[in-house]
Amino acid sequence: MRRIGILGGMGPEATILIMQKILAGVSAQDDSDHIPLIVDQNTQVPSRIRHLLEGGTVDPAPALADMARRLVAGGAEALAMPCNTAHHYAEAIRAAVTVPFLDMVALSVAHAAALAG
Repeated sequence: MRRIGILGGMGPEATILIMQKILAGVSAQDDSDHIPLIVDQNTQVPSRIRHLLEGGTVDPAPALADMARRLVAGGAEALAMPCNTAHHYAEAIRAAVTVPFLDMVALSVAHAAALAG
């Protein structure tokens, strides 16, 4: 089973929620049936809102790229991130690693488009 790395901490409760949703989404008979997760619960990522909307000068992209690299170094074979706003920096994450980044914004749009026909 592929180990998933989660870029978390933006906000902390969203990270816990995605972990709960992953746990609930797996039909497991034993602990070993669950998807292995590695979580970087980094509450110190510079503010995405401040950078995008308020003219802040501290770019969160380098911190997100560092998180992605740490998760991959720890064995993550794919990455996910529960923060919608941080997805603005998805390209920096993709550029930092060679594993897939599960872009929840793009996946949600594709799902909605498929439902709408």
